[in-house]
Amino acid sequence: MIASHRPRSQSLAVSGFTLIEVMIAVLISSMVMVAVSASFLGTMNAHYEIDTANSAQSDGQRVLDTIERDLRALWTYNLKRNHVLLGRNRDISGFDADWLDFVCATDSIGGVVDVENRVSHSGICEVGYWLRDNPALPGLLELCRREDPLVDDDITTGGTFQRVCDRVKSFNLTYYETLGYEAQPIDEWDSSREAKLPRRIKIELKVHRRIGNRNQVIGTEIDDDGRILETYQRHVVLDRRYERILQAGIAMVPVAPVAPEAETQGGGAGGGGGGGGGGRGGGGGGAPGGAIGPGEMNVGGPPGGSGRPGGGTRPPGGGRGGGQPPAGGPGINLGELLRGRGGSGGGGFFGGLPGGGQGGGGRR
Repeated sequence: MIASHRPRSQSLAVSGFTLIEVMIAVLISSMVMVAVSASFLGTMNAHYEIDTANSAQSDGQRVLDTIERDLRALWTYNLKRNHVLLGRNRDISGFDADWLDFVCATDSIGGVVDVENRVSHSGICEVGYWLRDNPALPGLLELCRREDPLVDDDITTGGTFQRVCDRVKSFNLTYYETLGYEAQPIDEWDSSREAKLPRRIKIELKVHRRIGNRNQVIGTEIDDDGRILETYQRHVVLDRRYERILQAGIAMVPVAPVAPEAETQGGGAGGGGGGGGGGRGGGGGGAPGGAIGPGEMNVGGPPGGSGRPGGGTRPPGGGRGGGQPPAGGPGINLGELLRGRGGSGGGGFFGGLPGGGQGGGGRR
């Protein structure tokens, strides 16, 4: 039996890939890579678009929430000339850029360093919302929040600034004295001049969408729905108690009463005596001394005598007062009254004595 042997080169040629097979493999791999890359890029673009839209919405809502929170914490007590809220109508480059300054009872973000180098945060501070040109984005404005933890007579100066939003197109504030559709809009408000606070504040904010998404043409953003601005509007209705809070005698912090001075001797003159008894009863004791002023002790006459059996001859009714009472509200010294130092009694044998009213009803 004769065995056949093939050359080694023929065996290797049979086991390799042909050029067509290699090209087909490369083509399939390329198609897979293109599909994966397209899917990845589409996902990234969609994520960026959603993030851009949500960023504009979140910025606008965040700004309105911050302003409303501060306005609902207005501080109105012990402020000179009712400097509580000042709204000014302004514009920058033809766009609304109103300013708002007020005093509120919110915790300050920044602190105050005391003499011991300790940072303290105030619960009452001046707050303002101001706008200025944005140097990084021409045509847009920056909305800044001013905060001054040291409240003084001028609520429009001092403090530090923090940027709230850097893509503001316009910021407009409108004030209303009353609620309802018939309320008249007011562009400016000064609580020191009006002596009251607005019942409602309308906030209008326009925020520019973020620059730099995939639909950008010569530096101007073109959104898919044709809008480049997001407009936000909110009505802040203040509490009803603010309608009268700045009137005289109301907007004051209650203080502890001053300790009374030591009582001094010398009360007012005695008051009128008691009425005479009818029939056989005799008269009752006299009334206490007259009205006394603050810090004074009422010292009336000695107690009246007891009535004698037998009806009095004077008609019922008190006698004349023993003098003019001093200025001041009516008062009574309970301790002196219990010790018998009130006005002289009526219906006794001796009538009225100095300092007390003349009693009626008893016979001398």
